[in-house]
Amino acid sequence: MSKLDEYRKIGTDLIDKLKLLTYPVAVKLIEEEEDVSSNALRPLDVFGREIPACLSYTWCRRSGFSFYLEGKDIACKPISIHHFGLEEVEDHDIVFTAWEKKASYKKNKEAEKASRESDATLNFGEFNGLVVSPLHSSIIIPDVVMIYCTPLILSHLILSATYNGDCITSHFNGMESSCKEGIIRTFTTNQCQVVAPGMGDRVLAGVQDFEMIFSIPESKLKEVNENLFLAGNKINPNPFGIPNLNASLGPLDIFGSPNEPGVWPYLRKRIKKDN
Repeated sequence: MSKLDEYRKIGTDLIDKLKLLTYPVAVKLIEEEEDVSSNALRPLDVFGREIPACLSYTWCRRSGFSFYLEGKDIACKPISIHHFGLEEVEDHDIVFTAWEKKASYKKNKEAEKASRESDATLNFGEFNGLVVSPLHSSIIIPDVVMIYCTPLILSHLILSATYNGDCITSHFNGMESSCKEGIIRTFTTNQCQVVAPGMGDRVLAGVQDFEMIFSIPESKLKEVNENLFLAGNKINPNPFGIPNLNASLGPLDIFGSPNEPGVWPYLRKRIKKDN
């Protein structure tokens, strides 16, 4: 099995295990002089115009198409300039001015800056572009994989990613989320991220109101896949499955007899009693 086939199998596993409604999105950041497959479509060629980067993720996960984006393909210029570093302006401060004057996502320019002090960004010229491809049929070895999912599936992915002892720290300011958190922060920190899709994701890219994103760096992809549904494996019956059992019918109350995790009675017996 080739290296690429291994990633494709993980993509198929994730779809089957988690009952995903759309394909996991594999993302690779492209360096200068790096070859890009001709199977990756250019948004300018396909749509005849630049598009929001997040819209390419939607097309990828719903249609199975692969895309290659450079700065000139991306309509959301703050993403291209401020986050991916694919395009440049003479004075970077103009990005914050544009947010203030033309959008007012935060109450003023100072708030715009303060809210983005911890933004995940790439330097100008660090990469030439990015390829997005459906993981189960990916044309690239991914740097990052984004999984769009329900809150229930998100819970399973968090349990899987932390099963070996990790803890996830994520950042939220409501904007540019799939790009800066789902891709850039996941890539730069080499840590899984819980991502709340921003308003651009939802308004421009059609991310549904029940969808969240879980983003996985390449180094942890196999681990997350192999750890799925191991959490709580000493609880019998194990309630952590897809779909979850309804508490009134399933493992918490069976025919009026509580079935609680062994952790509770174990510790209940060890609580110090008042004298």
